[in-house]
Amino acid sequence: MEPTQNERSSVLSRYFAEIREYPLLTKEEEISLARHVRQGRRGALNELIESNLSFVVKVASEYRNLGLPFEDLLNEGNIGLIEAARRYDASKGTKFITYAIWWIRKSILKALSEHSNLVRVPSYQMKKVREIRDAEKSLRRDLGRTPKREEISEKLSKTVSKIDQVLQFHLREISLDERIGKDRDRSISDCLEDVACSSPEDDLIRREASVLVGDAMSHLTEQERAVILSRFGMAGGPPLTLKEIGQHMGISRERVRQIECQAKSRLRKIFAKRRLVAAPSKRPHPAGPGAKTAPRG
Repeated sequence: MEPTQNERSSVLSRYFAEIREYPLLTKEEEISLARHVRQGRRGALNELIESNLSFVVKVASEYRNLGLPFEDLLNEGNIGLIEAARRYDASKGTKFITYAIWWIRKSILKALSEHSNLVRVPSYQMKKVREIRDAEKSLRRDLGRTPKREEISEKLSKTVSKIDQVLQFHLREISLDERIGKDRDRSISDCLEDVACSSPEDDLIRREASVLVGDAMSHLTEQERAVILSRFGMAGGPPLTLKEIGQHMGISRERVRQIECQAKSRLRKIFAKRRLVAAPSKRPHPAGPGAKTAPRG
């Protein structure tokens, strides 16, 4: 029995609640896990995948209502995420999610191209069409003209009626990279994405920035934290002037300015220290500077 809409929604809600439990990785954790994945540690692979499942939901949302149920889009996107986790090489300097987004979209688009046709065409039928079209192209090159059905029939050792039976569908495979539009300046895949959805990469950057700023703020004094939150509207309200903050805290405008400068200086030092820790150390290649290595996927 097919699950009802309410049942599907309930399952999805539980799934979304579960994946929200997986914390985002810091850059250092991401690099460490990627190294362990390449060493064959299964637990590291699972952790790298689970921490990025929420981004699959974001990408899959861009391709809703195109012929596949949302659950199927999630499954296909997760397959792409798993492939990305297996192939990721942190030494290239690319963030994992930036690398993984390509694999997630590729997997979803492949599924859409194979399963979301308005009229499902069997693969064996498409194979027959390709065979006839290839023979037609070959004969056109050899003859310098469009071949007759009898000539195609002879080349493929098939009856003319069989050729006509296959070609009556007027089937044509379309690549997602095929150019469309009046000026043919866009590909089909460009039109599938829902541009109203925000980019998963942008969401990640915003969320990471929020986590980093929140952690850095914990190193400020209570007074410094209150001034920064009020000055930049980080407490939910509008940004306040030095005078407004001073009136609220019962101190002078000048004292608020001093506290702000002091807090900013402390934050800059914290961020600078984090950058030094996150920066990968440059070590000479063990085989020497002129050694070549095989390309890695």
